[in-house]
Parts: sequence; structure tokens; C-alpha cells
Amino acid sequence: MNPSLRDAIKVMTSMLCAVLVRPAVAQDHHHDAEKIQAGYRIYTAQCQLCHGANGDGIAGVNLSRQQFPHAVTDEDIRKVITTGNPQGMPPFALEGGELDDLVAFVRSGMDPSGVSFRLGDPKRGKIVYDESGCADCHRVAGVGARTAPDLSDIGFIRNPGQMMTSLTDPTKATMPINRPVTIITKDGRTIRGRRFNEDTFTVQLIDAQEKMLSIQKSDIRHYAVGMTSDMPSYQSKLNGDEMADVVAYLVSLKGQ
Repeated sequence: MNPSLRDAIKVMTSMLCAVLVRPAVAQDHHHDAEKIQAGYRIYTAQCQLCHGANGDGIAGVNLSRQQFPHAVTDEDIRKVITTGNPQGMPPFALEGGELDDLVAFVRSGMDPSGVSFRLGDPKRGKIVYDESGCADCHRVAGVGARTAPDLSDIGFIRNPGQMMTSLTDPTKATMPINRPVTIITKDGRTIRGRRFNEDTFTVQLIDAQEKMLSIQKSDIRHYAVGMTSDMPSYQSKLNGDEMADVVAYLVSLKGQ
């Protein structure tokens, strides 16, 4: 074989292998608040009639939960918007900036508040999650502690902007039911843990030893709900790429 042809084939083979082994879900796009809000306006005018206000108006598609029949990356979403599909979605001729804005809004989990975030590589994000000690408090698919909320289906429950806020400003993002509580019972016991349920007569919590407790309110002398999250901020602990990867990993967690 001609040496030049052999070299050309080697180069082409290497390029093809690089494409094939590149993770299909890897991406690196920054979605800032201004673009998300602009995308919200475009969505309301162009997409809401069919997809609905929450993005769940089409069977098999849930935009707020990032459920798409075929799209994985931002580029996939762009292609569907611009070319349509045989299932009945028409193509939309949007300017480049408008297309970017609409993708940003969809990727935000349909969050018009427009919290800036960036999606990285979920596989790298899993490594960062493990190395950062997140499993010391959180649980995913049966692995990890129970002292903090289970994250197995967090990709269904919270949108990417909320996840970003949880990582950078945990107190601001903590849901009221997950706030830490301190209870002093009438017999003198002090119990501290994460509240996960409360009704008229009882408080259910998980203490630092991961024990699930149900305390009768009639047995409580003092009951205080903490306003500060026990979770540390990762704003200065992770760099921008690591943060983007972790957010992408959390987005990918959608239960079994």
C-alpha cells in the first residue's frame, strides 16, 4: 500500500475513533440568566401552545425534567428545533441568538427565574461527587448516608439552576422540610437531625447516626427549626469545570 495512503487512513481512523468514544452526554455550555429569561419569552410565544407551560404537553416529552425522546446534547435540541421531527413538530426558523436563548431556557428546567449554570460531563461529575465526600451525607441508588436528602431522583425533582444554588448557597436552596431541627424532650433528651416529615401530632427526623425517629409533639419541651443548612458551600471548593460536571451528574439522576 502506498505509504501516503496508509498514513491518511491512520489519521482518518484516529479521528473516527475520537468521535466514537466521545461521551454522547458530554457538553460544556454556559446558560446565563439573561439568556434563560429571553428563552422563556420565546418559548411562551412559539412553543407553549403545544408543549404546555410546564413542558409536558406532548406524550413522551417533559422539557422541565429534561426528558427528550432522542436529544441528549444541546446540539441535539438545536437540531430538533430547527428541523422538526416526523411526529408532528414543525421546523422553527430562529436567529442564532434566539436559538441559543431557547436552548438555555429548556436546559434551565423551564425556570424563568434564570439562575446561571453550566452543564459539563456527568461521568466526570460522578468522580467529583465521589471525591468530594458527598456520599458522607447523601445517598444515590442505595449507596451513601441518609443524614442529607436522597439524591437518587434529584434530576426529576429540581432543575439545574436550583442544583447550582444548592452547591454554592445551600442555605438559600434548602427546602423547608429538609431543614435541621433541634428537639429537647420533656424527659431531658436533646435530639438533632434532619426533618423529613411533620404532621399535627408528630415530627419525623433522621439523626446523626442515621436513625429514623418519630417524636410525639406532646413529649417535646423545646422545638427549633434551623435556618442554616448543614451542607457546606462548594463555591470555593470546586472550580468552574468541576461545578459544571457535578451539576450535569445531578441532572442525570432520575431514579430507576
